Amino acid sequence: MLDKAGRGWRLGGTALLAAEQGPVEIRYSVLVNRAWVTQDVEVVISFPNGDVRSPVQLGALWSEKERPSEFRDCVDVDLGFTPATNTLPIRCLGLEIGDQAEVSAAWLRWPELRVERLEQRYERLAKDRYRYSSGSFSADLTVDEHGLVVDYQGLWRRSPARSRLIDFAALCEDFVGRPSKGAYRRGGGRA
Repeated sequence: MLDKAGRGWRLGGTALLAAEQGPVEIRYSVLVNRAWVTQDVEVVISFPNGDVRSPVQLGALWSEKERPSEFRDCVDVDLGFTPATNTLPIRCLGLEIGDQAEVSAAWLRWPELRVERLEQRYERLAKDRYRYSSGSFSADLTVDEHGLVVDYQGLWRRSPARSRLIDFAALCEDFVGRPSKGAYRRGGGRA
């Protein structure tokens, strides 16, 4: 789900995952500014035994407190249980076909629930396709007209019946109107 929120956007949803102890429900919400830079993150995990957890370390990275040095330049969050957060750097970077860039993200590993710094590379292959890579891993991502991931090569595919309509005119206005291609510069590195 992608909604306009104040001067930015809110990306949120629910993931239902299989775990050793049974099905797990994860609700998440990521608030970004007009440049698609993460401002706030909330994750609530409900386990079958009734235990509810929220990874405090993750939310603290976007609180008013000073970040640990290894996360200071991370402008994105990558939630390891959903490809939805790949939308954030895709929108922030504003890559043209053939361009690529590197970003640093605060990665919430699933099922470990540990936050780590993750170096990522995005390359725009076509109007609706990107190559995501980190370390030795890479996968092609197909996105819809809003930049939302609809297919994560070999790992995940969005169900068409669950797609949510949003205000396309407002989305385009914000996408076209954002200053200087977000927080990154083309060809790699941060602005």
